[in-house]
Amino acid sequence: MAQFHKGRNNLSGKANRSLFAGIVLLVLVCMSFYLIFVHKLQVNQWYYLAPLIIAIVLSSYYIRRGVIFRFGAKGETIGLVEALHLPEDYHVFTNVSISYQNYSQETDLIIVGMKGVYVVEVKNHNGHIVGDAQDAEWTQHKVGRGGGKYSKKMVNPVKQVKGQVYKLSKFLKEQGINVWVEGIVLFTNEAVHVRAHNSSVPVLFHDNQLNHYILTCKNRQYLNKTLIHKVVEILSSLQKK
Repeated sequence: MAQFHKGRNNLSGKANRSLFAGIVLLVLVCMSFYLIFVHKLQVNQWYYLAPLIIAIVLSSYYIRRGVIFRFGAKGETIGLVEALHLPEDYHVFTNVSISYQNYSQETDLIIVGMKGVYVVEVKNHNGHIVGDAQDAEWTQHKVGRGGGKYSKKMVNPVKQVKGQVYKLSKFLKEQGINVWVEGIVLFTNEAVHVRAHNSSVPVLFHDNQLNHYILTCKNRQYLNKTLIHKVVEILSSLQKK
């Protein structure tokens, strides 16, 4: 089992805060309607109800936002569980924030071992996803609960992980460590199909594809124990900030 270096799960925190805010607003709305209709509280002008309407809209927004964040956090957990099945001389980091040239970006997973350094962008989307590696956004086609088909845009995960790889590589070089960093996109949802055109970044799926790729790929650089230790020390220090 790989060695685990736990960072703060920001998605879980965002999910909990959003759900809490949405539930609090919903309770306030329910209490207000109780006072109005059960205790027959007088509302003389329609615009007195405007705060209630705003509260309903905000409650719906925060609850929906919380569900989305929790869904994403679940995907990160699935990816982590898979990565931890790598051999014990591998190190797995979660939620490391990389800063370079006054711009910070958080990574889902970073894996360090003999085969190299890998930045993994984890997605828990479902449906049929299509996109080109150069596009700013990809299209996600889904079928709703009522059977209706609809589409929506999502951030291009290939570009996302390329940005993370660039920042981590440059940051490590500033620390005197010149290592090859590779990006991987991992889709953890079983109900997803992805067509990624012209991508030099591997797009992998659940069912142990991540571990198989890392252990069998022809990487550009092997890391000795000293180099692995230096990278692990730096990433550990970033987690503590």
